[in-house]
Amino acid sequence: MEPHLGLSVALALLSACAFAVSTVVQHRAATTAGQDLPEGAVLRLVGKLVRNRAWIGGQAAALCGFLLHAAALKFGPVVVVQPLLSGGLVISLALGALVDRRHPGRVLPERGQWISAGVVAVTLGLFVLSARPDHGGSYARPGPLLMCVGAAAAVMVLAALWALRPRAPHKALALGLGAGFGFGITGLLLKDVVARPPGDLLTSWTTYLLLVSGAASITFAQWAYQSGALIECLPVMAVLEPLVAVGLAAPVYGERLAPGVLATTGQVVGVVGLVVGVAVLARRTAARDATGVPLAVPAPAPAPHRRG
Repeated sequence: MEPHLGLSVALALLSACAFAVSTVVQHRAATTAGQDLPEGAVLRLVGKLVRNRAWIGGQAAALCGFLLHAAALKFGPVVVVQPLLSGGLVISLALGALVDRRHPGRVLPERGQWISAGVVAVTLGLFVLSARPDHGGSYARPGPLLMCVGAAAAVMVLAALWALRPRAPHKALALGLGAGFGFGITGLLLKDVVARPPGDLLTSWTTYLLLVSGAASITFAQWAYQSGALIECLPVMAVLEPLVAVGLAAPVYGERLAPGVLATTGQVVGVVGLVVGVAVLARRTAARDATGVPLAVPAPAPAPHRRG
C-alpha cells in the first residue's frame, strides 16, 4: 500500500480513542465488580468480569485499538504514529471524567491534570505539523533492528535482576523502564510485520520477535504494577514507549524528520512538551489512584498485547 500520512494520523487517533475507551470501561467495570469481594480474590473477580458485558466490550475496544494501530503503521511512519497514541492519555482523562461525573463518590480530575492534558494535545499537534517526515522503508533493516531488540532485552534483564533483589529500592521504576523500552520496540516490530504479505507472516522472524516482545512487555508492566506505587512506574512507561520508537525509527526504517530551523524548533519543542506533559499527567493521575480514586489512563498498546 502507498504511504498516506493523513490516513495514518486519522487511524492513529482512532486507535488512541479505542484504547482510551477500553481502559476506562475495563477499569470502571473491575472497580465495580470488586467492591463486594475480599482483597486478593483475583479468581472470583475474573469470574465476574468475564460475565460482565461492559468489561467484554472493553476487551473488544482494545482489539479494535490494536488493529487500528497496525493499520496506522502500515500507512504512515513510526515517528508520527507512536506519539499520537500518547493522546490516549488525554482522551481517557476526558472519558473518565464523563463517567465519574455520574458517581458522586468519585473525585473528578483536578486542574493540574487538565492543564497537563492541554499541554499534551498542543505539543502533540505541534510535533506532527512540524515533523513532516519521509516514510522511510516499509521493512526494518535487520542489523539495526536486532541491535535495538538486544539493547531492550538487556534493559529488561537488568531491571529484572534489580527487582529480584529482596531489599532493592524503586523496583517499580526499574521494571517500568524495562516495560517502556519493550513497548517501544514492539511498535517498531509491528510496523515490519504489518508490511508483510499474509503468507509470509509465519515464516518471518519479526513476527515471532513481536510476540515475544509484546508478551515480555506486558509481563514487565504487570510486574511493575505489583512491585510498587503506580506513580513510580506509570510516568516512565508512558514517556518511554513513544520516545524509544521515535528515537530508533531513523536507524531502523530510515525515517527522517523535516529539515530547517523552523521545523526543527517545532519538533524539539513538541517532543519536550509532549514528554513533560505525558509525565506530569501520568504522575498526577497515578497520584489520584494512590488515594483510592479510579485510574483514568490507558495501558500501553497491546501486541497480539494489549494491552495489560
